[in-house]
Amino acid sequence: MPRNKGDIIKLESDICLSAVASAGKELIDFQNNNPKNLEKWNKFEAGLVTQADLKSDEIIKNIIKEKSKHGILSEESREDFDASSDEFFCVDPLCGTVPYSNNLNTWGLTVSFFSKDRSVGAIGCPGINDYIHCDEKNVYLNGEVYIPEINFPEMIDMTLCLEIEQGKNWFELFNNELNWVKNFSYINSFASAVYPGLQIIKGNLPIMAIYKISLEHVGGLISIGEKIGIKSTDQFGNNLKTDNLIDNVPDWFIFGWPDVHESLLKKINKS
Repeated sequence: MPRNKGDIIKLESDICLSAVASAGKELIDFQNNNPKNLEKWNKFEAGLVTQADLKSDEIIKNIIKEKSKHGILSEESREDFDASSDEFFCVDPLCGTVPYSNNLNTWGLTVSFFSKDRSVGAIGCPGINDYIHCDEKNVYLNGEVYIPEINFPEMIDMTLCLEIEQGKNWFELFNNELNWVKNFSYINSFASAVYPGLQIIKGNLPIMAIYKISLEHVGGLISIGEKIGIKSTDQFGNNLKTDNLIDNVPDWFIFGWPDVHESLLKKINKS
């Protein structure tokens, strides 16, 4: 068993990466071999789930339980989680079920670990064969230490990633409070948090805004992002604590590089 904090953090990081890599392999194999035979249903309004989600969730939980006794907050089994836990793993076994079920590659998965004084995490997008994880200090892209090189144009020439579930929310938000999107030339939506989040970490996109998102979907992004300076806040610029994203989900989760993030918050709060 690990004897010091450094060893403990390395174990937690290794668990996150191992779980993402193992479940990711299963997901891509299943998608490649069974795209038309995928069993799927809605577990709640606008909440598509498939047998692939559940299989991935099972693989991830088994890996965590083999090496740790900490609790697990999973998108597929929130009811089993003890919300009073100070240390826990956070799981989204398939972030982007809709693109996955349509045989697209804009999906991913994430496993992260949170405690009062540390966090680590891993994300993967098997459809493009990219995996990113972090330990206490460094971020790794496909096993190599990653040092970002970021260069974005002015906001008017940028692409904003905007993620909103349910058509009725799109309609209501555009009618009432999305005046600030006019500051961008292009708006993309991927029906996933992990896929565009990975593109932001790689410097291919500058920022994303996600409506009503919980910790399971973005835990890995938060943990990895903070190691390289990416901001994770609500629409007012408040840094997000884990309990904010478990029980009191903010209206907007804003994830992006600092200069763009600051500029976007000014636009949002002027509108």
